Amino acid sequence: MKKFILFTMIIVLPFAILSCESIGGMSDTTKGAAVGAGLGAIAGQVIGGNTAGTLIGVAGGALVGAVVGHEMDYQKQKKADDAQKQKAAYASPDTTQPPPGRWMEVPGQWANGKWVPTHKVWVPVNP
Repeated sequence: MKKFILFTMIIVLPFAILSCESIGGMSDTTKGAAVGAGLGAIAGQVIGGNTAGTLIGVAGGALVGAVVGHEMDYQKQKKADDAQKQKAAYASPDTTQPPPGRWMEVPGQWANGKWVPTHKVWVPVNP
C-alpha cells in the first residue's frame, strides 16, 4: 500500500505543480526541476527499488530538470531582448525639435487645371 501511495504522489505531484502556472506563472526552471524530480523519483524507484534509489533519482532529476528549464528561460529572455532591440531600431525620430529648415510662403497659382491658394511649406535646410 505504501508503494502505491508513493507512486501516486510521484505521478500526481508534477501535474499538480504544473497546473499552478495559470495562477502565478512559474518559470521554466521551476517547472523543469519539478518534472525532473518526479521522473527521477520514478526512475530511481524502478532501478534501485528502495528509498535511497528514489531519493537519488529525485535529486538527480531535479538538478537536470532545473538546468534544462534555466536554459529555456534564458532563450526566452534572449528572444524578448532581441525583439526589443529590433523594435528600438525602427523607432520614430524625436519630434520635440523640428529638423533644420524654415517655412516659406508659396503664392497662389494654377496647377494641373486647379487653383492652389497661397500656402506655407516647410523647406529643409542642410546643416
